[in-house]
Amino acid sequence: MIKHIMIPYDKSESASHAFEYAIDLAQKYNASISIVTCVSIQVPTEPYFGTAYIETAKLLNEDAVKSISSLEPRLKELDIQYKTDVLETRSVTDSLITYAESHGVDLIVMGSRGFGGFKKLLLGSVASGVSQHSKCPVLIVK
Repeated sequence: MIKHIMIPYDKSESASHAFEYAIDLAQKYNASISIVTCVSIQVPTEPYFGTAYIETAKLLNEDAVKSISSLEPRLKELDIQYKTDVLETRSVTDSLITYAESHGVDLIVMGSRGFGGFKKLLLGSVASGVSQHSKCPVLIVK
C-alpha cells in the first residue's frame, strides 16, 4: 500500500513535524522516503543581472542541500531507505506534483504552512495546491 513517501521540506516547523510523521509511517509500512526541497528564484529579464542570478541560485541550492542533510542522520539511524532532491523551479506546487507522479510516490506528507508569509496568503498555499491536484493521497501536518 504505502511504499514511497515524499516529504516536501523547507526548514519550517510545520515541515519538521511532517518529517516526524513520515518517519513513523515509513517504519510502520517499511516504506522509503524522498525528501524534496524546492528552490524558487525569479529568472532575471535584464542581462546584467545574470551573474547575480547564478550566484543566488548557487547559494540557495547549497543551503537547500545543507538543510536536507541535517535530516539524514535520523533516517540512517532508523535504517529507513531514503533519497533527497533539490528542485529549481518557478512553481513549487507544480514541481512537487510532477515529482510525485514521476517517482511513483504513494503518499505525500507535508506541513500545513511553510516559509511563505504574506505572499502565500495572496497566491494560495502550496499545501492547498498539492492536496487539490495530487493524484496520490496527501497528509497535511500542522
